[in-house]
Amino acid sequence: MTWTATERLPPLLATIALAFVLVGPAGAAHADATGVTSVPVAFQVSDTNGSGVPCFSDGETYTIRGHLTGPQSAFAPGQAPAVTMYLFGEDAGEWNWHLTSIPEYDYATEMAKLGEVSLTVDELGYGASDHPPDGNLTCQGAEADITHQIIQQLRRGDYTLGTGPGISFSRVVLAGHDVGGAVAEIEAYSYSDIDALVLVTYADQGFTPWIIERETVAANDWCTLSPAESPPGSPTSYVHFVSSQEYRTLLFYDADPRVIDTTDALRNPNPCGNIRSQPTAVFVDTARVSQITVPVLIVFGNNDHTVVWTRQGEEQQEGNFSGSQDKTTVFIPNAAHFPMFERTAPDFREVVASWLQRTLPTWTGRGPSSG
Repeated sequence: MTWTATERLPPLLATIALAFVLVGPAGAAHADATGVTSVPVAFQVSDTNGSGVPCFSDGETYTIRGHLTGPQSAFAPGQAPAVTMYLFGEDAGEWNWHLTSIPEYDYATEMAKLGEVSLTVDELGYGASDHPPDGNLTCQGAEADITHQIIQQLRRGDYTLGTGPGISFSRVVLAGHDVGGAVAEIEAYSYSDIDALVLVTYADQGFTPWIIERETVAANDWCTLSPAESPPGSPTSYVHFVSSQEYRTLLFYDADPRVIDTTDALRNPNPCGNIRSQPTAVFVDTARVSQITVPVLIVFGNNDHTVVWTRQGEEQQEGNFSGSQDKTTVFIPNAAHFPMFERTAPDFREVVASWLQRTLPTWTGRGPSSG
């Protein structure tokens, strides 16, 4: 089923709007008067790779840091109904989904107003999370394995929430933006431990000549030069995937200039192992995504089919999930590669929240599910 967000939503996709408002700055647990809470979290993980995508990782123990954001009712003792874990793509970080410096584009907080619980993290090698000393010591298969470890910890409550133990979730949805979508696919078919899958601006085919050339340059030229260019004592083999000019001019359609300026300044370099393992991941994903049986939502910006993927490649993505009986593709109007940062971001959030509430009907943000 494919539709655009300008069309009238099917009845089952009607948004359940709950009256919550903005949280304060990131970094500490806080809740406002109407019940939105955001709490720092930490997960202890191993940089291992038991996924279906063969690539190298160092096996060391690291800490992944982020925030759990949602209605205050979701943080009550006991088991909460559901959470969506969000992964990001090249050059990004937790800010991709939790941009606290511009509140109206803070996806996790805005979703909390709709009753949704979101886990946003800096993945291994990014932002506030630990960094392997060499960016070649992890890869996309390992990122999927680490995601699997976090999902299991979410289900058990076996992680740090603020200064205390975590709460457990009975259902876990996994969402990935850009190549975070590839990692989400790897996790889904390798471990079969999620309840639903969301892909945002990711396809396994239809790559444009520009993105193929950029992958080659980043994986070879830039990653090869990185050790020589890294300051003494700094981790080596971490590189940006696009230049500032490319980021600012190619990946947005109608975004507030403040958002472009702010996110450009926040961009992180990527572990070279992640970049170098992407071709293998695409090859394996193409062969195995048909094994994913959970409901799948696929979202693209309606104006993001000239730089990274062709429109044909985007429209073909849903057909890859032949094992799922519940597939939906949506194109967000007036949006490009980052629908969460365009002026039509409210349309994007409404689509995702409505789909989540239709797909997991007992999950309403009003307390633990009985299902």
